[in-house]
Amino acid sequence: MAHHTEDEWPQSSAALLDHPEAHECTLQVFACGVAVFHLVQPHTPSSLTELAVWRYRSYATDLPWARTKIHDLLDADHSRVPNPEYVLSLYWLTSTPWTGSEYDTALRLPSTPSVLVDRGASGGPAPLDGAVEATLLATGFDHPGIVPFGVRGVSAGYAGWSGVAYASISPERSLTVDELVACELTVQALWCFTHQIQQMIEDGQDPSMPEEYGWRFRAPRTPGSPRPARRRPLSTSSCGRPS
Repeated sequence: MAHHTEDEWPQSSAALLDHPEAHECTLQVFACGVAVFHLVQPHTPSSLTELAVWRYRSYATDLPWARTKIHDLLDADHSRVPNPEYVLSLYWLTSTPWTGSEYDTALRLPSTPSVLVDRGASGGPAPLDGAVEATLLATGFDHPGIVPFGVRGVSAGYAGWSGVAYASISPERSLTVDELVACELTVQALWCFTHQIQQMIEDGQDPSMPEEYGWRFRAPRTPGSPRPARRRPLSTSSCGRPS
């Protein structure tokens, strides 16, 4: 059954769908025209490398599944159905064998899973030697694209372009799963929306906007560097900032 959010911005509607592997699948459709699939997939990997490989392999099947599902729901000409933009993983850590600095590194690695996977393997994404993960856990890992957003003593969280990882240290004070998911759904919808506007402009088209709004307010970006414009919806909002 679909439900609607009427008192929030951006407005959206949601409906439960079936997915071949997900424990739960929700389609969130925002008033701006963006559709986001939210898949809940409990996973107990034997290593972070196994998790990273699963991440790449599942994306290879989830993207075409999403396109087919949208086609079926719209009952439209398959050639006119847009391709899904991307998949972003949000990892909620419930238990771990690591402590201290290894615990911190273990949260960082899912945000940049490519360091644990051979993406060019002939048979598809393959795990790197287990020594790679062991070395990273022992020596630490950082990446300029990873942004911390946890609160000391309350939670630990890291966000990157490939994923977000979060662990609750003090459940009564940290974010809940629903709060974090709601934030990410909104942020990803805004990212997709602004990316579509940017793509139309770069293709020489003027986006169609309501008269009371416009699109020329968006700050210019440095040629060849689209990330500042795409990051703006999050960096200039209160999303992800501790209250």
